Amino acid sequence: MVKKREIPTLCRMCDHGCGILVSVEEGKPVHVRGNPAHPFNKGWICVKGKSALDLFYSPKRLKTPLIRQGGRLCEATWDDALNYISDRLRRLKEKWGPQALGIYYGEGVGHQEIRFYMKRFANVYGTPNFMSVGSICNASRNLGETLTFGGLTKPDVADSRFIIVWGANPLVSHEPVPPKIMRRLGKSNTRLIVIDPRKTETARRADIHLAIKPGTDETLILNMLHVILNEELWDQAFTRKWVNGFETLRTELTQPRFSPETGADITGIEPEQVRKVARSYAENRPACMFTGNGLEHHPFGVNTARLVAVLKAIMGNLDVPGGELFTPKPLIKDITTPMPPSTVPAVGADRFPVFCKARGEGHALCVSRAILDEKPYPIKGMTITGGNPTLQWPNSGRTREALKKLEFLLVIDVVESPDSRYADVVIPACTFLERDEHRINVYLNLPHVTLRRAVAAPVYGIPDQMIWVKLAHAMGYGEYFPWRNCKKGIDYLLSDLGVSYESLIAEGGIHEYDRRAYKKYEMEGFQTPSGKVEIFSERLKNMGYDPSPIRSNAEQSPAEAEEAFPLILTTGGNLLPYTHWQFRYVPRLMKMAPEPVLEIHPDTAGQFGISDSDMVEVQTETGKIQIKARLTDNIRRGTVHMAQGWESSNANMLTSTNDADPISGFPNLKSLRCQVRKL
Repeated sequence: MVKKREIPTLCRMCDHGCGILVSVEEGKPVHVRGNPAHPFNKGWICVKGKSALDLFYSPKRLKTPLIRQGGRLCEATWDDALNYISDRLRRLKEKWGPQALGIYYGEGVGHQEIRFYMKRFANVYGTPNFMSVGSICNASRNLGETLTFGGLTKPDVADSRFIIVWGANPLVSHEPVPPKIMRRLGKSNTRLIVIDPRKTETARRADIHLAIKPGTDETLILNMLHVILNEELWDQAFTRKWVNGFETLRTELTQPRFSPETGADITGIEPEQVRKVARSYAENRPACMFTGNGLEHHPFGVNTARLVAVLKAIMGNLDVPGGELFTPKPLIKDITTPMPPSTVPAVGADRFPVFCKARGEGHALCVSRAILDEKPYPIKGMTITGGNPTLQWPNSGRTREALKKLEFLLVIDVVESPDSRYADVVIPACTFLERDEHRINVYLNLPHVTLRRAVAAPVYGIPDQMIWVKLAHAMGYGEYFPWRNCKKGIDYLLSDLGVSYESLIAEGGIHEYDRRAYKKYEMEGFQTPSGKVEIFSERLKNMGYDPSPIRSNAEQSPAEAEEAFPLILTTGGNLLPYTHWQFRYVPRLMKMAPEPVLEIHPDTAGQFGISDSDMVEVQTETGKIQIKARLTDNIRRGTVHMAQGWESSNANMLTSTNDADPISGFPNLKSLRCQVRKL
């Protein structure tokens, strides 16, 4: 009789690490289900998680290293590949200096343990140009909240009385919210408001859906603050004790130019709807706000995030049950800088110093400029791990030109990714089911360290951490990378917590390092220079930026429609079966969303003679693509939407960095002027 055992581990089909139980027979995984003991998902998993074995057994997986010879990628041994890479990296350093190498990771490996090994390698090599998908995701929100009250909050959805989901779709996109939590909201009389130009899966469950005009979120927040301040609905006790700059804010925002009536023509939201939502948010506390990339992928995303942070703070919703929670991070050893950091500024530090200083890394969206224009200095080599810049970064055409110009490109991935076609070497990583890795769960409001435990030996490839260890040894950096396997690395990283790989297994892969506490600021203050919430940021002022979250012309309308570009394009809404580009090679998931489509309202389509399933051309100032039209009532008139991650109809052929946020450098991906014509 074949012996079957069930191993607790963590899913990695997206970044958020739901607990799963994997049944294993004769060393091979045969079934996956949700782990009821995991404190976040409690047994639920999405369709991606259910497809984890499709990834594990995918015939598309890379089986051996590949080295480009005679214009094509050819199979190679691990020793040959590592020796070839190390030789090329040494020559690059000798010829151009260590700063000429960029080391980039995408969402495919996440922002935790693998990142530490990569940044350590960058430090020992000597390059300041360690970069990440953080250059285009989440960092604007993080910056906005950190500048305002010293750290990132996450909404306590399960215990809230009133929830605003703004620019996010948690029933489909990460950060996920299990559907049973959303269903419980209605039964508990919790009110749900969704602000989104599309009637998303989450919006269809909402008590109120505000179909905002893309790019006008800043105006709507100012309109809501106007109502709250004029009607004296804020938490006066909290604000009096803990908020700096409140009276200056109140004096400005109570002016008529910030009223919902003034903003209606800009946002497309009826004034009474704005007043109703603002009053309900104030009257139904504790309340929380679940925000997504929809708020930050605009020309002034950081200021928008700061205004959201101000709104959260003055309502007294910080660090209270059902509000916006701060979850302390655990004591994890910092292994990233065994050597003194480079004295050469990272690429992007001259243009976006706040971002680069806060993140401790270069800005990935400045890399194409460094490669093609050699400003501020040339980048000649890159490594790309778990990412696809030609699909993820704006202005894909320019990104492709940049990758082609590199003297050396290494790609590390589970499958042969789109960017592999420009690579000199491709290295196979194993899947998450074959990798040991710890995970911090702060983003899920959980003070837990959890374990992603390998359930099978690697079939192809090796764990990402060990790829960097092996490469370091090939480079002669072995003394800085002493870990023989991932388990030893976990032991070292968690040693200050008194936790080890084996002790995590003994706890079922879930270690609680702290207990939930509320209003921690009453003992510790806020992590800002003043110890209070700072509406006007001294840190921004000291770096040459306007300290106010209210821009001088914030109440004015964005650029009006032009005859050449009469519509607004919003891109990047995620599709349930995919995580960005990933998993379009899994047939089971492809059946759910088999082709790219442009969502367009029937009334808008009628103006341009477009019928459902017509092929259309979408054009912006940057480029144009062809795509099939899908007519739907689930999008506001005058707005069109397409998902990202498709090679055949690549949304980022239409985007650029021309109107990037001046603080974060984030591109405008969600409020571009465009035209659509039938082919």
